[in-house]
Amino acid sequence: MAVAVISRYPDLNPQTYDRVIAALELDVNPPAGAVLHVAGEAEGGIVVSEIWQTEQTFRAFLEYRLRPALRMQGVHGDPIVEVAPLHNVYAVEMATIERLGAVSLPAHSAGAALY
Repeated sequence: MAVAVISRYPDLNPQTYDRVIAALELDVNPPAGAVLHVAGEAEGGIVVSEIWQTEQTFRAFLEYRLRPALRMQGVHGDPIVEVAPLHNVYAVEMATIERLGAVSLPAHSAGAALY
């Protein structure tokens, strides 16, 4: 069953997030089961919203790829994670999503404009 995952990284700043994403090399080795990843700056950290094909594929990615990448960048605390069965997905502007999500790096790192 597909799941929605909300992860809060209280002490993660945008620069470290960018380094973690680059270290994961998601474009050449995408995680099995990942569908969508959206990250935003929140007060005191980063919030990530994701869709995964199953909770098990998310948990495997967290344990075997994400957590080690975080540790290598000096992030030792674990995220606060909520997992819920996916109820709905609605994308009004799919072309914009496709353009923004063409590479795993944030737009400023990839040299792209957000809009």
